[in-house]
Amino acid sequence: MKDSILQQILTKSTRLKKSIVFPEAGRDPRVLHAVADLENAGAVRPVLISDTGDVEKLAEKESVTLPDSIQIVDLGAEEQQKERVSFFENKLSHKNPTAAQILKLAKDPLMTAGWLVAKGEADGAVAGSIASTADVIRASLRTIGTAQGAKLVSSTFLMELADGRVLTYADCGVVPYPDAEQLSDIAVTSGHTHKLLTGQDPAIAFLSFSTKGSAGHERVDLVREAFNFASKRQPHWAMDGELQFDTAFVPTVGERKAPDSAVAGKANVYIFPNLDAGNIAYKITERIGGATAIGPILQGLAKPYMDLSRGCSKEDIFYAGCIASVMT
Repeated sequence: MKDSILQQILTKSTRLKKSIVFPEAGRDPRVLHAVADLENAGAVRPVLISDTGDVEKLAEKESVTLPDSIQIVDLGAEEQQKERVSFFENKLSHKNPTAAQILKLAKDPLMTAGWLVAKGEADGAVAGSIASTADVIRASLRTIGTAQGAKLVSSTFLMELADGRVLTYADCGVVPYPDAEQLSDIAVTSGHTHKLLTGQDPAIAFLSFSTKGSAGHERVDLVREAFNFASKRQPHWAMDGELQFDTAFVPTVGERKAPDSAVAGKANVYIFPNLDAGNIAYKITERIGGATAIGPILQGLAKPYMDLSRGCSKEDIFYAGCIASVMT
């Protein structure tokens, strides 16, 4: 029997053993327990950020034994704080920040996590069990920045269907109403993410309420334009648009509605025209379709900084650490 996608990601992560930062481990018991599980599984090398000994205090309260091999970064350590101040002064010099604003950033656990990744002392970061998505993205952009060729940060969900197939849905969590160029960027980045996490070559469907001109509307034009942008950036990838979902997903419908399409009936990456559609679709697929939804997975960054749902479980945090490791 084939391993689930999460088991496959765990296996890859265990082989890679990357260093992943968890800036909320001193404030959230779920994170602390997940970190202990990751260390025990040998899946990543955890780095924790501690403010006034909060990691150690929480570990004692939760009866969690942290191995000596786990690195704990003290936010109050004077030498590192000076280094972070210098880092943010250089990063934000164009905004003329005050000394107080710079010091606030240097003392922020999310920013410190990004700083460790940016300077190469860690391979990725995981946060968001307490912080908002906006705060996580802000920290990632101010420290790590976007990947070469990527123009924005977006998100994907891996959707493991009941029959074992794995699809990628995007964007389901970040960009509300992308324009055509942004939508093309989401598609290209999602294709890379799908390949990285599943090993499958992407077959990308740009979704709409129209299939190949069956309806005329400015929203259809936007999707078609996004496909044209993306196909110029990745001319050798299988992609098509605009396609309705059933055309992209069901082989018999694809053959009937888009017989000349490279992806109709066999798409594995689904690009939704806006956040409304993407967010609703992944939840319907999960709740009614019985799929396992894995994400949100932030993409488009130079190095991985994973965002968690504030309602996440320790298992969600565990696998976010593994995904960050695989995406390095």
